[in-house]
Amino acid sequence: MASSCSSNPKGPSFSDFGLTDSGELYGKNNPFQRSGPKGAVERIALKNDKLYMRVDMPGVPKQNMSCYLDHFNNVIFTGLAPKEWEHGDQVREYGGLYGLRCGCCEVAKLHGNITNGVLRMKMSKKILKNVTRCSYGPPPVDTPIIFLHENIASHPYQTKGARESYGAKEVKDGFYVWVDMPGVTKDKVSVGVENGWVLFSGEAGKESIHEESGRTYQGSFGPFDVNKIGKIKTEVKNGVLRMMIPEIGPE
Repeated sequence: MASSCSSNPKGPSFSDFGLTDSGELYGKNNPFQRSGPKGAVERIALKNDKLYMRVDMPGVPKQNMSCYLDHFNNVIFTGLAPKEWEHGDQVREYGGLYGLRCGCCEVAKLHGNITNGVLRMKMSKKILKNVTRCSYGPPPVDTPIIFLHENIASHPYQTKGARESYGAKEVKDGFYVWVDMPGVTKDKVSVGVENGWVLFSGEAGKESIHEESGRTYQGSFGPFDVNKIGKIKTEVKNGVLRMMIPEIGPE
């Protein structure tokens, strides 16, 4: 395997994390990310006093997302990722506030849309006071990042549910495995078995002209006895890859 951040002597575990040449994770919020914009949140200042913001909400369908301006013209956004599989899914909730603290501007218009577990918002601002241009930029109101363990950070806007971006659970017939891959669609995911390891990868395309590029993910789970792995069931939904890896017992 290319790299490993953890081991589990009692059974299969995740490996092949996205480490750089310096030995650090490429994406500290998602250890399987290999390329593209880092972090669960991305903010870009556009021309003509417009703002762009990306917030990963893996597992959240379109009907469970909302974003709006409150009475103070702060941007409020929320999302609910429901339980999808019986084996190990937890309900996850997201929520946050984005506001301008310069004192001379406010958010005037907001447009938001979520696809494949990624919320993208475009905002325009207007100047309130008699100034030519805001000189302080758009500093946001942020939620502190919590470090789950060494070098891996939690989602700053997640308020409920499992904070890890991946997980596995041993069940009656094998292992249930899930991996967050925000932006990835079913046709861009690959799952296979090599030397007893279940290899998974995904590619998220560039969906907004304001983003530098798409993102790629890659990792592995194992090892297994190659003669005891059944047909792997997979599902990719709202930016989450779920796998059921069956172990075949003796006949």
